[in-house]
Amino acid sequence: MVRAIERPLQALVNGAMHGKDPYSVVRSTVFWGAVLKFLLHLRRILKREGLVNYILAALAPTLKKLPQIRNKLDKEMSKSMADFREKFSKELTDPRTQLPAEGMKEKDILDLMQTRKELDTKHWKAGKITGAVYHGEEKHYEFVSQVFGKWGFCNPLHPGIHPALRQMDSEVVQMIVNLYNGGPDACGSFTTGGTESILMAIKAYRDWAKAEKGITDPNIVICSTAHAAFDKAGKYFNVFVKHAKTNDDMQIDLKHMKSLIDGNTIAIVGSCCQYAHGSIDPIEDMAAIARRKNIGLHVDCCLGGFLVPFMEKAGFPLPPFDFRVPGVTSISCDPHKYGFAPKGASVVMFSNKTLRHHMYCYLTKWSGGIYATPTMTGSRAGGPVAATWAAMCKFGEKGYVETTRQIVSAAKKIGKGVEEIEGLRLVGRPDVCVVAFAGSEEAINCYSVADCMQKKFGWELATCQNPSCVHIALTLPTSKNADQFLVDLRESVKDVRANSQAYLSTAGLYGMAASLPASFLEDAAATYLDAMSEAMTTVPAQAGGA
Repeated sequence: MVRAIERPLQALVNGAMHGKDPYSVVRSTVFWGAVLKFLLHLRRILKREGLVNYILAALAPTLKKLPQIRNKLDKEMSKSMADFREKFSKELTDPRTQLPAEGMKEKDILDLMQTRKELDTKHWKAGKITGAVYHGEEKHYEFVSQVFGKWGFCNPLHPGIHPALRQMDSEVVQMIVNLYNGGPDACGSFTTGGTESILMAIKAYRDWAKAEKGITDPNIVICSTAHAAFDKAGKYFNVFVKHAKTNDDMQIDLKHMKSLIDGNTIAIVGSCCQYAHGSIDPIEDMAAIARRKNIGLHVDCCLGGFLVPFMEKAGFPLPPFDFRVPGVTSISCDPHKYGFAPKGASVVMFSNKTLRHHMYCYLTKWSGGIYATPTMTGSRAGGPVAATWAAMCKFGEKGYVETTRQIVSAAKKIGKGVEEIEGLRLVGRPDVCVVAFAGSEEAINCYSVADCMQKKFGWELATCQNPSCVHIALTLPTSKNADQFLVDLRESVKDVRANSQAYLSTAGLYGMAASLPASFLEDAAATYLDAMSEAMTTVPAQAGGA
């Protein structure tokens, strides 16, 4: 068969090259090889970011070096840095950037810590912030802190030294696997947060696809509403991220998602629920597609991780979303949100141990001995592990069903209330704990409404984009204020309608952001991160003049 094809091909090539000198043959080969490489590169660009975005990204570094643009950018970045420094230096307490010459007295340190604790509590105590603080009762925090302190100096990296910590680590994971109806081979690992759980899931899919399918240019398909950690994983692990459109309910558009899947796709991603608008993606439909394509399906339950497993018993049944659904191969869940554990607690789960093995990192030739870790970190804090175990066992199923009932009920109430306010419309669906809304008429800018809610009533809402909207993520503290939230929201809409120019700070920021290339926005974000990381010792007036 091969010889039958080879002979005509040989005759064709020899005929085409007859009479040509060797140099011409080499030159033509190099030329057409370069053309082919260029066309393949162009095809890759068109399939990924698009030609316009590629050109803009390529030109941005050069444009920023032009004197006129560079001077303008430097001026704006300096102003932004001064503003951020002023903001961050307003509530400094006993600032220092050097070790004290002599050690401080324990009482003085504890007094200072109490002052700082009161400072960090005052911003959320009223129950008017979105997300961030999920329980809020001092008695619960004291209990969890007691347990945390007992294992604060223990490290899960050393299970032989800390056998009880190893036990609690494995039991937290197994309890959560069971919550998500994992089968006998289902498993997982404790991580430091939702982002790490997502990173490890994508790392596992990348390595699995390379080992089992020989894929060396992997991609994943996610909804445009999926958590930013998936794009972060793409940057870290060189996995291209394709973004599917949404339907009218801000769920993933299945038809568009299917069109993005190709031979290099290693996994698709669904959210339960997604951060910006609260909608749950159609997990069962996605799982069926994943099975047909022999690719992974990761279900991101980081936000609603300790709500969705209890919603049916709380009176809010959901379609299956967990390991009951054939085709779901990994799930991420954060106990440090609605599980009321301390920060630094998440779990990534897999439908089988073989897939989890691709998450592991092995170094068998290291001079320090054979080294292997399940997740990103080597050393980990033992405090979050023990405190998570304690929080979960304290609440139990009955406790979580009740907190789920309170939080989801409040979200449903606010969602219904938003629909009844003239000038507002829901964005997405308040399926679990997030209610997102936007203006339904030109006179009502949702960012202006959020500014009014903050300035007049002390509510801190989250601003989202693409599409423009704001949201509130209900927690135990905020769920108690659902009625007051709606009262204040109605009043804010009236205020904005009567005086739209009075609340433009956030609207102006996002309006400007929409007109700038990504590279310029990254510079602005870097300025914020630099200021946030800076140890400051100056008073606000000095910071402003820096």
